[in-house]
Amino acid sequence: MALALLDIAMRDQRRFAVIHFAGVGDVQTDLFLPGQYDREDVLRCAETFLNGNTDYETPLREALRLMEQEGFENADMVFVTDGECVLPDSFLEKLKAEQSARGFQITGILLDQEDAGFEFSLREFCTNVYRTSQLSRDQIAEQLVVSRVA
Repeated sequence: MALALLDIAMRDQRRFAVIHFAGVGDVQTDLFLPGQYDREDVLRCAETFLNGNTDYETPLREALRLMEQEGFENADMVFVTDGECVLPDSFLEKLKAEQSARGFQITGILLDQEDAGFEFSLREFCTNVYRTSQLSRDQIAEQLVVSRVA
């Protein structure tokens, strides 16, 4: 899905970032700036896997940092996870205030194909949530592309 969105960013000469995340403080950011990356950079990004655990606050803070400091001020987020995690109320309030002030949306994608009954916490901060137990990855990617192009 990230590669489908990267393809749109490439076509439109837009900035794109992938924030890989795992446990607290375990984050890696790959920036794709128009004309400044190649196929090897994309493959390296696609092959990146961090350690286990799920911490949502670290990657969301990184996304906010990118919006503030790295020229992603008009960006929307797509948050892909296979886990459940709770955000502290204080950070959730800050995130919602930033969403309101900056006007960005967060689309959540839950990789729950193997556990369709799984309850999750993406609804607390995502504008839209797609579940792989309800739609195929291709259908989700198509809906994301249509929503970004429309």
